[in-house]
Amino acid sequence: MNLLITSATSVTAQLIAGELSGTHSLRLTDLPENASGDIVPNELGHESETDELVAGIDAVINIGYQGQSGLPAHLMDYSTRRMYNLLQAAADAGVKRYINISTLRLYEDHEENLVVTEKWRTDPSAENVDLLNAHMAEYVCKEFARDRLIQVVNLRLGWPFNGTGADDTAAISSELIGAAIEAALVSEELIQWQDIHIQSPVAHQRFITNTAARILPGLAGSLSS
Repeated sequence: MNLLITSATSVTAQLIAGELSGTHSLRLTDLPENASGDIVPNELGHESETDELVAGIDAVINIGYQGQSGLPAHLMDYSTRRMYNLLQAAADAGVKRYINISTLRLYEDHEENLVVTEKWRTDPSAENVDLLNAHMAEYVCKEFARDRLIQVVNLRLGWPFNGTGADDTAAISSELIGAAIEAALVSEELIQWQDIHIQSPVAHQRFITNTAARILPGLAGSLSS
């Protein structure tokens, strides 16, 4: 597939690009102040440059959590106005699927003994700017999906990436992140707006991953503890 990955200089985007580069054609993009080399600079504005960015793209992989850094006003603008522009351009271009990379940290203040599923609402504190912006990015994506303009898969990933400590009860491996995205690109079991929780099977696993095991092809074995 021809894939567009946003916030390409972020740690998460680089990890994902490394996992997908062998099987897909990748177009990497970031804001002009971040972009260099093969990364396409783009403001994600209303102009034709955003339309050109998504031309010929089969699916967008958007880094909705910690893709950008800066002042709160900048981050909020990126997660709302710029996300709206990208989603609109993708919908207009006929992009079939938009994968938003979010985080299970949205539930990190919940007690670990609670069985948190995709039906639980997210309500992050405004004091945590990264989580608030992840929440807002999800919200903008959901509105587009509910209007049936584009299908959105919202992958909430565990943390830390590649964690191995005894306390890493929500850890996720790079390989599982790549496999989950690969499966989300081709799954035929998805609804228009689909929340999916992903984490590695670890000791005292914090989040259940039944939805992922059920609707993401080939992933059940990787999610079994």
